Amino acid sequence: MKTLIAYWYHFAIMFEALFVLTTIDTGTRVGRFLLQEFVGRIWAPFREPGWVPGAIIASAAIVVGWCYFILTGSISTIWPMFGIANQLLASTALAVGTTIILRESSKPTYALVTLAPLCFVGTTTLTAGATAIKVMYLPLMENPETYTRGLVNTVVTGTLLFGVVSILIGSAARWVGLWRRRTTAEPAPA
Repeated sequence: MKTLIAYWYHFAIMFEALFVLTTIDTGTRVGRFLLQEFVGRIWAPFREPGWVPGAIIASAAIVVGWCYFILTGSISTIWPMFGIANQLLASTALAVGTTIILRESSKPTYALVTLAPLCFVGTTTLTAGATAIKVMYLPLMENPETYTRGLVNTVVTGTLLFGVVSILIGSAARWVGLWRRRTTAEPAPA
């Protein structure tokens, strides 16, 4: 059993190093690029990812945002938002996969391979996100000491939910179009 515990310990350290640290690294990089793209619409030099002052300023702004969450929040407020964001990303990937299968496959029933998990993951995650806002984040806004944390968590989670619902509505419209194109293009059976 001691040998298994040693393996578990090394797995836990590897998990922390590979998962948590790479998540923060990737989130910071993506956030930096998004911030540079957004500010670059107002001030063109900021849009260039190779422009060192813009990269430093955008990276610093994203790191300040991470620090804010770390210093003012706790794992009990940040972790649900991270989990919701992760599962909403999975929903988006499944929606894209369903669209590709419907567009490229010889049989539209193959799309059930991604559509069935999308229905489950999308429904449970959207419900969890709405519940987190109602049960966890809005009550934080009732206390002046935790108002800002509740507001930020509500806005971020609500924005994620809105974005994914928009993607799902757009995907469903695309699926209907692909289905109609397929049914009108197929000859009637003899």
